[in-house]
Amino acid sequence: MERQRIQTIMLLACLAGSLAACIDLGRRLGSEREELRARMTLADAAIARCDTLAAANGALVAQVDSLRIYREEALSARYRAEADSMAVSYPDYYLVIDTGQNRFQLRRGDLLVRSGYCGTGKGWTANDLGNAWDFSTPRGLRSVQGTGENPYWYRPEWYWLEQNMRPPTPEQLVVIPESLSYTEQITYYNDSLTASERVYVARVPGVLGSYKIDLGGGVLLHYGTGRGSNVSHGCIRLSSADLEALFRTLPVGAPVLIY
Repeated sequence: MERQRIQTIMLLACLAGSLAACIDLGRRLGSEREELRARMTLADAAIARCDTLAAANGALVAQVDSLRIYREEALSARYRAEADSMAVSYPDYYLVIDTGQNRFQLRRGDLLVRSGYCGTGKGWTANDLGNAWDFSTPRGLRSVQGTGENPYWYRPEWYWLEQNMRPPTPEQLVVIPESLSYTEQITYYNDSLTASERVYVARVPGVLGSYKIDLGGGVLLHYGTGRGSNVSHGCIRLSSADLEALFRTLPVGAPVLIY
C-alpha cells in the first residue's frame, strides 16, 4: 500500500509538472500569437503604403505621359502654323515633312507640287545589352545644306551595337576597291561579298540611292524602304522617283519644315 501511495504521489507530481508546462506553453503561444498578429498588422500597413505609393507613381507616370503628349501636340500645331505662314510668305520651293503621318509635301508658295509617303525616325531603340539611342527625326525648321549624287553610307559604330555585335577593329573592316567605278562597287558589294562580309563594310555604296539631300546634323533625305512608317535612324527615306524629283527641285538653302 505504501508503495502504491508513493507511486500515486509521483504520478500526481508528474501530472502537475506537465500541467504547469502546458500552462507555460500556452502563455508563450499566446504571446507569440499576439506578436504575430502585431507583425501581420504592420505588414498589412506596409503593403497598403506600397499600394498607395504604386498608385501615386502610376498617376505621376500617367501625368508625365499626358504632358509629353500635350507637348508633342503643341509643337506639331506650332510647326503646322509655321508651314501655313510659309505658304503665304515664301514664294519659292520648300518641303514639309509630317513625321506623324510619314508624308512629305513639296510646295511652292501655297501650291502643292508633289506629295507622297516617306519613312522617318523610329524613336528610342535599345539593344540586349541595355544601350539605348533616340533615333527620332529632329523636328523644326531646317534648310538644304547641300546635295550630292552617288552617296555612300558610312556605317556608324552604333550600327553594330544595335545588332548586339562588337564594333569591328580596323583590321576586320572589308574595303571595296576604290579602283572600281561607283556602279562596279555596288555590283562588287552585292555579288562578290558574302552576307557576313557585307556586314563589315564601313563605306557602303548604293544603299542610299542615287542622290542625297543634306539637311545638316547628320539628317539626310535619301532612298530607303519602309516608307509610310517610322523606321529610320533619323533620316528621311523616299522612293527613287520622289528623291530624284526633290533633288532636281530643291535648291541649297530651301526651307525644310519637319513636324
